[in-house]
Amino acid sequence: MFLTQLVPPLTPLFLLCTLLPALVRGGGTDFIPCSNPCNGGDVNYNLVASVRTMPMLNYTYRGRTYSNSTSPSFMGPTMKVSPGQSLWIKLTNDLTEDIGPHPPTATDYWKMLQNPGEHIKYQRYKRRAADPSLMKVDYPNMPHAFDSTNLHLHGLDVDVHMFDPVGTHNPDAPHIAIQPGECYCYKFNVPDHHPGGMYWYHPHVHGATAIQMWSGMIGVLYVEGPLEQELKEHGITNTREFVIWDPAFKSVDKPSHNLEVDEFLLGQTTLSKIHPFLVNGEVTPGFEVAVGEVLHLRALCATIENENTFIVYPEGLEQTSWKVSAVPFWVIGSDGVTLRKPRKKTIMVMSGGQREEILLQFDKPGRYVISQQGIQGMQFFDMRGHPHDQILATITVSEANDDTVVPTVPIAEMEFTPGYSEEENIKPEDIAGQETIVFSMGADFDKTPFPQYYVNGKSFDPNSINFHAKPGEAREYTLINANHNAHPFHIHVNRFQVQEVGSELSTSKYPVLESVLDSDPEIWRDTFMVPPNGRTRIWVQYKNYTGKTVLHCHFLAHEDTGMMATLFIGEQDWVFRWKEHVQWIVGCILGTVLSSVGLMIYVRREKNSLYSVVGMNELKSKTID
Repeated sequence: MFLTQLVPPLTPLFLLCTLLPALVRGGGTDFIPCSNPCNGGDVNYNLVASVRTMPMLNYTYRGRTYSNSTSPSFMGPTMKVSPGQSLWIKLTNDLTEDIGPHPPTATDYWKMLQNPGEHIKYQRYKRRAADPSLMKVDYPNMPHAFDSTNLHLHGLDVDVHMFDPVGTHNPDAPHIAIQPGECYCYKFNVPDHHPGGMYWYHPHVHGATAIQMWSGMIGVLYVEGPLEQELKEHGITNTREFVIWDPAFKSVDKPSHNLEVDEFLLGQTTLSKIHPFLVNGEVTPGFEVAVGEVLHLRALCATIENENTFIVYPEGLEQTSWKVSAVPFWVIGSDGVTLRKPRKKTIMVMSGGQREEILLQFDKPGRYVISQQGIQGMQFFDMRGHPHDQILATITVSEANDDTVVPTVPIAEMEFTPGYSEEENIKPEDIAGQETIVFSMGADFDKTPFPQYYVNGKSFDPNSINFHAKPGEAREYTLINANHNAHPFHIHVNRFQVQEVGSELSTSKYPVLESVLDSDPEIWRDTFMVPPNGRTRIWVQYKNYTGKTVLHCHFLAHEDTGMMATLFIGEQDWVFRWKEHVQWIVGCILGTVLSSVGLMIYVRREKNSLYSVVGMNELKSKTID
């Protein structure tokens, strides 16, 4: 009888103390045994990260890649998916070879500061730590784990997929890090209303992204839409990809190859001796078009640490002002979103991650060049040679003939189905809140990595949530660049419209800056450059994709060394954290101990009373009755 009276009040306490930690949600994973298939989508791809040998420049290159032995390209397979389809991607990590380079140590940083070499980046910092052992190490933001990988679908409106599992609402969810010999099954649903256009994919393991992308681990992804058919109806059939890439290489003398990816510190500082801009894997490839014909370039700036200008000149005039000599071109789509009407330009600055749909038409035969120039000095602390000027590609324009396909209407009069309607533009009354995001660089001479890169004064910590948003709301962010150092801003799985751009730098000293400041608030972006010593005000429209994700600088050596922050969209799962509940745990333990002692005392008293004289008589009376 006394036990039945005692158990009910103790049961809730017992259950609360013993079962509460087990109520943590979000413990699933999308890791799979490599023998298992991952092919349940409408569209399925098998992607393998491996080490491969291939021709590159005038060398034999060996490095990390998504390419396979049957492909002539260094890039991964081109993926295609339509709105409304499910997309499953099985990523296999076969990076089992110790190819190098190896992650830098604090000693490597210290040595770099002692002998910076060319007058670039590190030369700016004169004071140095006296000994490597005096360096403080920010281990989470040191370049590391170069053979661990994962996958980011850049620009797509899909579930968050930086943390395990895809779409997780667990604020403590770990970064997806697929180790050599492991496999991961990415499952995405592309919404019915997704804009058709050019997107791309690349790895995004914090600490290894730059090295793997310098290696060539990139690929193009198209969401199919009406643009291709509408171009054909306008008489535009000459479509080519234009993928800009800035690898950092070093020559080696090995039996199987003589070219590899350079050390992180040299790639980050543009000190690598083999550091070209490549287009479609080539130095200065050629394109062909006839007079009157339209050349459609699907341009992707897949650079890791550099911006690029896109200027078209008649060959031989590339040293003159583009305001005088440049051939105009038209932009009909940006960052995967088609524009209703073409925008005419003579210069464009592209940051790493951006895509542009470009139309070119020539009225005279001859040779023309696409030039990268004018970024020197603006990109990093007025340092020249960073990045270097280079002819990206040539265009040979021939006389038109009977087979030449010319457009049905002038480019300026063409119209296309826009990726977003005008009604979907963000309006001032839609803004639910404002925040400031500051990109800054530190110069703590006793700390590695060096220099330090921060978001709002903090280096990246995957275990803290820095920003919050609600699904469906629009928010305003003022992006501040505190240094003379370019920082392309990228936010995952959400787009924004640029409202204002400014900089303290002089456009007379840096003329290409005019192109950066000339923003269009109706264009939707997922990546945009925050100019040096400048600001960019954006309006972000959050979709219904919720969970834990990130925003960061898309100069990927900056991101790898700290310039990234977590963003949580929607409600978080409740997570039991031992360190945050010490008082509760101590209270449970003390409560359990005191309850146990009380129970023992109660049992003993009941037992003694049961065998007392009065107790025996009562028992006897009940038995007789």
